Amino acid sequence: MDSYKRKNRNNRYHENYTHDVLYPGAVFQTKKDGECTVLGRSEDKSRRGYYVIQFKNSNIIKEAYGAHIKSGSVSDETFPATEEERQQLLMKPRYFDVGYIGNGKHSTIQNATTNQRTRSFILWHNMLARCYMTCKGKPYFKGYKGVVVCERWHNFQNFCNDLPALHGYKKWKNNPGEYELDKDFSHRRIYSPNTVAFISVTENAKEAGLRRAAMKITREQYHSINRRREEILLDAEEELNKSKITYEIILSGNMKIIISETPYGTVVFWPLTCRIQRNSYMTEGDASVYVRYLNWIKQQWESRNPCINSVAVS
Repeated sequence: MDSYKRKNRNNRYHENYTHDVLYPGAVFQTKKDGECTVLGRSEDKSRRGYYVIQFKNSNIIKEAYGAHIKSGSVSDETFPATEEERQQLLMKPRYFDVGYIGNGKHSTIQNATTNQRTRSFILWHNMLARCYMTCKGKPYFKGYKGVVVCERWHNFQNFCNDLPALHGYKKWKNNPGEYELDKDFSHRRIYSPNTVAFISVTENAKEAGLRRAAMKITREQYHSINRRREEILLDAEEELNKSKITYEIILSGNMKIIISETPYGTVVFWPLTCRIQRNSYMTEGDASVYVRYLNWIKQQWESRNPCINSVAVS
């Protein structure tokens, strides 16, 4: 048999080598595209560590890095031959089964020579990873269980289009290492144009500290409060409904919290610890204090904006 073969585009390989794992004929299971078979080692000496493989289901033959073959992270996707194929490929969810690049002007590559990614792509990719990366079927980032990215931002082009309008964008653009894209600033468990902002690393750490403080229950109080947690939440809901307050109950860690939107930001009530929080401000109080505080915000807004209806309290 001729030791050199040519398959498709420049996929030249040879079988005159020895390898305990990546030997000619070795079969590997990929993560998404079925089995692939090693045909041989790449003939291109500048492509050290590369092998030519063939996918069983599609019969596509292409080069792949040895470590990627062994880990199963290779794909049978090939460079599109037509513009139509290119557009279809860009609309395919390739990132954590939800994210796709989309068709538009925003590139993912900043430097074609080094293949360096743009800051926007890294920001988008990391956001998806926090919400959707898994390990053995379980969320990799446990603190992000239940957190999602809005459907609009599954498309990288939409994400880039919305970035300039986000709070703090200019600061992040000028000092990317000092600012982070944060969803907790609005106390929501979703990344979307209306729920995130760029805040400083220091401010983010302060917010995290406040959330830990708000969730902390003393050992002496824990058992009595834990037995009454549902009752406490129902009492708080009754007070809010009686005052016609618009609210939403969400899970933060292992604790249910109540959030209400106001013209001055989201206000959070932590029923089990009786704490009220708006951004970096926190005070003690029960549901009645929470209602009074929301009504006070409403009054402040209406006195300053007499021609605009308050959205805080219905």
